[in-house]
Amino acid sequence: MSTKRSKIKVFDIFGRALGLLETEDNELYRWPRNRLALCHALAVHIHDLLEDSKQGYSVDLCPVLTKSTRVLNPDILVHNRQSGHQILSVVCRNEYLTESEQSELIRFRKESSCELVLALSFMVQKNYMLIYAANEDRIEYYHFDRNSMTLEPVRKRELGTKTESKDQLTLYKMMKKS
Repeated sequence: MSTKRSKIKVFDIFGRALGLLETEDNELYRWPRNRLALCHALAVHIHDLLEDSKQGYSVDLCPVLTKSTRVLNPDILVHNRQSGHQILSVVCRNEYLTESEQSELIRFRKESSCELVLALSFMVQKNYMLIYAANEDRIEYYHFDRNSMTLEPVRKRELGTKTESKDQLTLYKMMKKS
């Protein structure tokens, strides 16, 4: 039952959870080793928002989906434990994802049955969080602005291509802007 409409609903819940993380758990950003605490707080907000919709999904932290240590595992997984249906997978980092991690995110999206595969860079030192949405052949980038509490698309980028258009996002261009 993977539809574009259900992906939009899940992405909306994710965006609202980011807003709650920002307003209710802002002090976690100041912790020196904060990634797991931020992941947990975000998972709690996603769980609470899902409970309101009575969907019957569970939110789990750090599920081990494969025995391989080289495979990117999600930090947050939203799924139905009985049926195995996965609607959201989130990999969390404090900084930008590397090129290989982004490629791995696309590979994970292709191989998994998860409807929406995301990565989140908390970017503690910035006024935004960076969201990576994996599709079959590209990554879509979104900014969650901490000041305005808005989530907006930034760019789309195909990984692995040597030629890039001037509107494609690279980590170098992003770091140069800031």
